[in-house]
Amino acid sequence: MRFGILFLLSLLATAASGEKPWPRHTIDPVDAATSRAGADGVRLGYLNADTLPDIVTGWEEGNAIRAYLNPGPEKAKNPWPAVTVGKVKNAEDAVFADVDGDGWLDVVSSCEGKTKSHFVHWAPVSAKELLTESSWKTEVIPVTKGIEAWMYTLPCDVDGDGDVDLITGSKNEGASVSWIENPGKDASRDLSLWKLHRIADAGWIMSLRILEQDGQRYLVFSDRKGAHSGIFITPFANEAPYFGKPILIGGGGEEVMFLDLALLDDDGKVDVVASIRPDKTRVIYQPEDPLTIWEDSADLELLDQNTFGSTKAVKVGLIDDDQIPDFVITCERAQGKLKGVLFSNVFSEFEAISDSEGVKYDRIELLDLDDDGDLDIITCEERAGLGVFWFENPR
Repeated sequence: MRFGILFLLSLLATAASGEKPWPRHTIDPVDAATSRAGADGVRLGYLNADTLPDIVTGWEEGNAIRAYLNPGPEKAKNPWPAVTVGKVKNAEDAVFADVDGDGWLDVVSSCEGKTKSHFVHWAPVSAKELLTESSWKTEVIPVTKGIEAWMYTLPCDVDGDGDVDLITGSKNEGASVSWIENPGKDASRDLSLWKLHRIADAGWIMSLRILEQDGQRYLVFSDRKGAHSGIFITPFANEAPYFGKPILIGGGGEEVMFLDLALLDDDGKVDVVASIRPDKTRVIYQPEDPLTIWEDSADLELLDQNTFGSTKAVKVGLIDDDQIPDFVITCERAQGKLKGVLFSNVFSEFEAISDSEGVKYDRIELLDLDDDGDLDIITCEERAGLGVFWFENPR
């Protein structure tokens, strides 16, 4: 297994597991009175066209979609300027996308529960109006309404016609991986013209990612439930139906949660890292042909269920200065004394990032928010009222 060399390096480079939690800075606090309850996921984009990545989050229990403008490193530790871009029920995901191609990022939300719809939250075409709630307009995408419990959406030009389509996944009865076709040609804002195309059956989609290798694009996705559980890859095609048949590359029959893509060795190929409930973090190395069996894999040390919650998400980055890939992990079910955010340096001990406050953490983004040269951690927490926040890397 390829972890062998990294394991020897980690023995030399790893510090003792830390006891002190990292400083946590709130981006947007919980406030039920203003529809801020149940923050569920963070996604990045450049909303106001500056050089600082902004954030969008769906507040599932608050029935609101919120966007946050990055204020820069000097003000990043304070709550960020924010706006509610739309109010929809059962929001499970929200993502930035220039849906109509006007140069301004809109927001697309994915809703489950009884809502079962996608919505476009149209952005104003003026930076001065971005933080004005009334300047945003919300419309449903009719072809998705009441069809499936939508869980996650990935903006992507599927058919190569120059506009933004939407790859999406759902859960439970009738679940699928599908894509929603943008009619383009100045018709993007007429949502009645968008078309829904099914790629594959599913159980409960958690992640959708694009892997690019040797000039070819692949869709990689994780499914956590039922007969379709596992990690799959399918190639893009240049003509309809634009996707090949999904191929299982790992985690078959396991409850695979969020995944990440990363270069983990020196072969120049993008590998897959996935959280597998309740206690696994698995690396699957890309073979010479991505559409063959991905046999070379390894698991990190199992997560101690007496110390941490159950694995939810993983993100790869250089958290310390030893140049060995680190795995940042968030957990759910971190009740009581259990901790919900941690990282590991290959086979080193898990080091807690959070304290025991917080129960259900979610997706992770890594950015140097305070401009001190190391990666900080952005995430959110849905159950204990922590809202949207970031952990300051003290290393």
